Amino acid sequence: MNGPLSSPVRLAAGAAVLLGLLGAALAMLALVDAPAGPAALDRAGPGPVQGGAGPGTGAAHRSSAADASSPVGLRLLAEAAAAGVAISYEGVQVVAWWGPGGSSATVVHVWHERDRSILAQVTSIGSPPSAAAPEPLAAEAQDSGAVLALSPRLLILIRANYHVVEAGHGWADSRPTRIVDLLRPDGSLAARFWLDDVTKLPLRRETFDSGARMVSEDAFISLRIGGRGLRGMPAADSRGWSAQLDSAQIISLRASGWPLPSSLPGNLRLVAAHRTITSAGPVIDLDYSDGLSEVSVFLQRGQLPGALPGWQKFVVHGRTVYSADPDRRSLTWSAHGFVYTVIAEAPPATVDQVVDALPHDSGSGFWGRLARGLRRLGSWANPFR
Repeated sequence: MNGPLSSPVRLAAGAAVLLGLLGAALAMLALVDAPAGPAALDRAGPGPVQGGAGPGTGAAHRSSAADASSPVGLRLLAEAAAAGVAISYEGVQVVAWWGPGGSSATVVHVWHERDRSILAQVTSIGSPPSAAAPEPLAAEAQDSGAVLALSPRLLILIRANYHVVEAGHGWADSRPTRIVDLLRPDGSLAARFWLDDVTKLPLRRETFDSGARMVSEDAFISLRIGGRGLRGMPAADSRGWSAQLDSAQIISLRASGWPLPSSLPGNLRLVAAHRTITSAGPVIDLDYSDGLSEVSVFLQRGQLPGALPGWQKFVVHGRTVYSADPDRRSLTWSAHGFVYTVIAEAPPATVDQVVDALPHDSGSGFWGRLARGLRRLGSWANPFR
């Protein structure tokens, strides 16, 4: 192998790398001041947010955690998922992420034709969107955390894993919005959506870790509703993945030794699996989601090369992995004859749990495993962690 993944998968991995490369350029837009503070889009809007408290007011969210999802909140999200299928639109989104190793940001040009998949391209700031990338980065982005959109399938997972509550009115992209909060079972704020008051399309989304720290912010900075904006839509990449694997095919692959878990930590469920054939052999793409977080696991038989230029080595829970971006959402390693590449749109704690749960070669022996066990016992016994 020439790298951690063969060419059909490098497109996805390259997208994650490009997120980091565009991070400095996004600072010129001054859309985000700091991950812990309020987003600048609120300050730039024509009016203040009404009824939508910031993430710092955790007590108010925790006090309502025992309540079931509000009917209004569920209705608004259902309307957003339906709008994402039924409405044609074109727009530009800004996406920013903060991780343990740094931050990354990018601009994404999206097109959606009614009853079709979303087409998305990374675009460089200051360049015409149509000239920013020669090929789409995703042909079916409704279920991708990289694109600000909801789908009926994600809505089912959201309802199973989060409390959905209506949180007032606000503004995004100079449009009046309805605000919907997603709360974890413990009452902490997991995400906030700004839905267009007229169409109910998501215009902005913020996600938070369990400590109320902002993890990501996605927002439209321009949006055109209707089919007129689709005239410049590029053709979909013809090298797309093969048809989705069905249950029988997944069972057959497992029987032949492919490690294809049906779930991962953080309530992540396998929602789709694809296979493509490359010159180096088959590559399996496993997509997991809890409705909000998205994790893709790419599997290919082989071993990582001795050197990975551009990838940084670091340790997660005693496991050695490599990352190609500062926020550590693109990770790779090899174990038991397979190369694993994880591309995550999820909080860092969830990504660490996923990495820890997937197979790794045992390079540390008995004493290394004992040390990891002692560290875990220490974390359980320490009441201040």
